[in-house]
Amino acid sequence: MHLIPLRQIYYYLRKNILLTILLFIFCISISGAFLFYFIESNQNSDLTSFGQAMWWVLVTITTVGYGDIVPATGLGQFLGVVIIFTGVALVSTFTATISSIFVAQKLKEERGLKQISEKGHIILCGWNHTAEQILKVIFKKDPPFKVVMINQLPEDEIENLNLSFKGYPLLFVRGDFAQEEILHRANLIKAQVVLIIPDTSTGMSSRSDEKTILTAFSVKAIQPKIKVYAHILDRENEPYLKKAQVEDYLVSDDLSGVLLGEMITAPGIPQSIQQLVKGGALGRLIRQDIPDDLVGKTFGEAVNYYRKNQKLPIAIVKEQKPLSFNQILSEDYSDLDKFIERKFREAGRSLKKSEYLDVRLNPSDDTVLEKDLSLIIIN
Repeated sequence: MHLIPLRQIYYYLRKNILLTILLFIFCISISGAFLFYFIESNQNSDLTSFGQAMWWVLVTITTVGYGDIVPATGLGQFLGVVIIFTGVALVSTFTATISSIFVAQKLKEERGLKQISEKGHIILCGWNHTAEQILKVIFKKDPPFKVVMINQLPEDEIENLNLSFKGYPLLFVRGDFAQEEILHRANLIKAQVVLIIPDTSTGMSSRSDEKTILTAFSVKAIQPKIKVYAHILDRENEPYLKKAQVEDYLVSDDLSGVLLGEMITAPGIPQSIQQLVKGGALGRLIRQDIPDDLVGKTFGEAVNYYRKNQKLPIAIVKEQKPLSFNQILSEDYSDLDKFIERKFREAGRSLKKSEYLDVRLNPSDDTVLEKDLSLIIIN
């Protein structure tokens, strides 16, 4: 039989202080009850069993002292004094240890050092001036999505954020989101979506695209099925995000030139777009699944259906399941490769490895609405 070395037991108990205290309380209780019963059983009429001796030790250790059993001998009284002082020390240490554990957990949570146990959450990697607006949009969902932020903001800014979004499921992990260890701490395996934005929390915004791309590859390597969305600053980095197989991405100032041009040539269009995106009392864009009573009906009928409630459908969205054809297509497309790719696209199929959204803006009135479709509606 293999015996555990005493030194190993010692180091284990030293590491697990709470278990050590409980073990001491147990030993004091058993030995004290045994001695009290041995000393008092023949001279104390109130003490008739070992169970009563154990009861007396427990109420004495906790300094409750009900008085139902009282030592009748001088030696029993001396034992009671020893147990009282020992019990006060052990119980106080036990209470202080429990309190310190809760305080340590709270400090870890506030400093972003705690392991996240949430499931189905959104991981927001990075921080900049748009991040707070992103959180506001995400939390509009009812019920709101759980969000785990990964960045290196100062503690006072994190505290202000927690106050701003008090009552919302917002958690924080401190660290470099490009590192696998930090991603695992945010429970990437159980997450639903990862959003990567240019990070200014460390003052390295000039190289944020490199970090975004590296993180996208790391996330897909750890969890290939997770949906990844990214925001980059330089359009030249688009090919790298495509290789990382992100679901979608946004390039900074992608629409600025178009909106500025429209401001001059067609005033009102940029303002309308901004109102639809930002939302407000006058109208905003929402995505809604096809109601059961509209399945099999046409888009024209859906327009009449929603107009009764002052809403207007403007697009159909379908999540396409891609057909991977990368084994056939080479990286440098030949004429035959291009022909095959064009035919697949004409058939409405994708050569991407990940899912993608097929958005049809202003479809014809006779378009039949299927159950797996969604509508983009001006609310």
